[in-house]
Amino acid sequence: MSPVIADRGIVCVDEFDKMGENDRVAIHEAMEQQTVTIAKAGMHASLNARCSVLAAANPVFGQYDKNKRMQENIGLPDSLLSRFDLLFIVLDLVDPETDRMIANHVIRSHQYRPGRGDDKNDSDDDMDDSDDEFEDGAQRNQSIWQKSRLAGDGSHRSSTAHDTLQHDFLRKYLRFAKRLEPELSEEATEFIANEYAEMRCRQDERTLPVTARTLETVIRLATAHAKLRLSHIVEPTADCEIAMEILSFALYN
Repeated sequence: MSPVIADRGIVCVDEFDKMGENDRVAIHEAMEQQTVTIAKAGMHASLNARCSVLAAANPVFGQYDKNKRMQENIGLPDSLLSRFDLLFIVLDLVDPETDRMIANHVIRSHQYRPGRGDDKNDSDDDMDDSDDEFEDGAQRNQSIWQKSRLAGDGSHRSSTAHDTLQHDFLRKYLRFAKRLEPELSEEATEFIANEYAEMRCRQDERTLPVTARTLETVIRLATAHAKLRLSHIVEPTADCEIAMEILSFALYN
């Protein structure tokens, strides 16, 4: 029922590899048809589940084996993996600088818990779930930036190097961007077709299969990027190239 509750939003699933067979069938239907069918007491209902799915899974061997294919490491059926637009492999690499950044992030997230700070706008924790469309004039004049407490000391950098956008501003911006419906230009259509044909030639047994769903992935990514630019037209350079870079990183990196 989580995809139904998250209709027109996003649902996050942890431990995706440990999902039961019944739940796996339900999430498969939700990702394929964007609906969930319920049959109870002789009544059948089809509920909307128009949401994005962000899932995290552990490798079947406890640690990712680079000598095996991605499908063999994840241990999920190909029919379910093909429903995801992008698959990223996160490896636990030993790097002192990265490990120090992760440790500082975790420690500071415990140090600055909600209610401990003097100024609630300086906290990265979002405790306000209000979706009010409009605010009063005084709040509109506030800065859209907030200082991030999780960025580290930052004494050797400028004071605005780690500033982040206000959550309220991001909500309103994304809500406005979702209303747009960009159209593919002729140049963008030709660009996507050529790139798709090239990807089909580059695929091998080490990568995920490039199918018509991959073509739809490029279109969705390019359209989403055009929405972020608040553009009504999907451009080949501004949108399609960015979409291909993201997809190529997920497939071949």
